[in-house]
Amino acid sequence: MQPGEISGNHSLPHEHQNLDSGTNFTNRLLLNSQVHVPFHMVSPNKPCLSTKEETKEYQLSAVNDRRLRRIISNRESARRSRIRKKKQIEELQSQVDQLQTINHQLGQKLIHLLENKHRILEENAQLKKKVSTLHMVLDDLFSCLNNLEDITCNTSQQHRAEATNQSTLS
Repeated sequence: MQPGEISGNHSLPHEHQNLDSGTNFTNRLLLNSQVHVPFHMVSPNKPCLSTKEETKEYQLSAVNDRRLRRIISNRESARRSRIRKKKQIEELQSQVDQLQTINHQLGQKLIHLLENKHRILEENAQLKKKVSTLHMVLDDLFSCLNNLEDITCNTSQQHRAEATNQSTLS
């Protein structure tokens, strides 16, 4: 505290403590704050609080000051809360947008994969038909070969038998 100043909590002249509804809020805060008031604002000619009515008035004004500070504090807290809520809603909306984009991309990917699956299944069915046809062709070829071998074997046996018969006859 500087010399020549007094703390705002000390007794001030009556004109600075009269806190009826016409006084502004800054004057009210002056009484209950640690603001330092220079001596020249305190007039030694003015009486200090001395009556019970003035004391009650001072106490009521102090209560009103606390009430006003609480109201202002609550309003500021509510404003901060609204700002936080708005920010949270914006963040959630951003997440919703991102998730919708991802969902759309995944949906497109799923459609593409299902189309590929369908194409692959058709190709697989065609390949199975070709394999089945090739099996049938191979079976036919093997049976022809077996028949040919049988015919060749029979013919060779017949030729041998004939050759044996001719050699025995000669």
